Amino acid sequence: MTAVQRGHIVVTDAHAHTGTKEETRERIRDGIMTMICAGEPEDAKRLDEILKWPGAIQALIPAAGLHPWNSGKASVEDMMPFMEKYPVIGEIGMDTLWCDVPVKVQREAFERQLAFAMEQKKPAVLHTKAQEKEIARILRDYPNRYLVHWYSCSRFLDEYLEQDCYVSIGPDVVWNPAVQEAARRVPKNRILAETDGLGAVEWALKEGEKMGIKNTLPSAAPVRPVGASLEQTIKCSAGLRGMDPADLAIRIRENMIRFLSNGIASS
Repeated sequence: MTAVQRGHIVVTDAHAHTGTKEETRERIRDGIMTMICAGEPEDAKRLDEILKWPGAIQALIPAAGLHPWNSGKASVEDMMPFMEKYPVIGEIGMDTLWCDVPVKVQREAFERQLAFAMEQKKPAVLHTKAQEKEIARILRDYPNRYLVHWYSCSRFLDEYLEQDCYVSIGPDVVWNPAVQEAARRVPKNRILAETDGLGAVEWALKEGEKMGIKNTLPSAAPVRPVGASLEQTIKCSAGLRGMDPADLAIRIRENMIRFLSNGIASS
């Protein structure tokens, strides 16, 4: 039974990780189109096994790339077998907020993967924490189709929008002003929604509670937490844009399909 049949809006998860078996089963059971990113070799092996589950290939889009957090303990070569066979590269990028790998090491791995993605004409998913300005500059040397996942910086958004990047809105849109600004300003043909996995959703909810923001996830969340989180993100984003949530949900699904395709729409 799909999410549509159960009476919920159509939800699409533009960025997640392998996560728990329970959340993966929900994605498959409810037909939630989900991009699953593997950021290091063991994670990619787990994703390979998940893709063998019944119904997995109908719901899950695999992506692989050396995550900046892992660039000090694994190599691009280690990830290459997965990057060669998966349709999306990522998530890749640079991070000087939550990562202590030397930025020179991160940059070398990042640019090698950007070059590979460009040469192979594969879209790429970007991780940009505290390196938003520099990554936007680097991208100009590697023209391609990019998804900036969970953009939460209060600056430099225009530098990505000028390069036709897609941007996914994270679960903290209910309280984070920078994410709310992205939800308002990203063009309707390039906005997406994501969970980043249920661990990230839990983090976002706890951070919101610290700020006095009540957990507003629907009561159905205990049995369908992925779908409920995405619905909340879409409804909040729709309110910020003055849109009907169901219409935005359909637009997000269309944008996801286009991001994965060979062409970029102009409207």
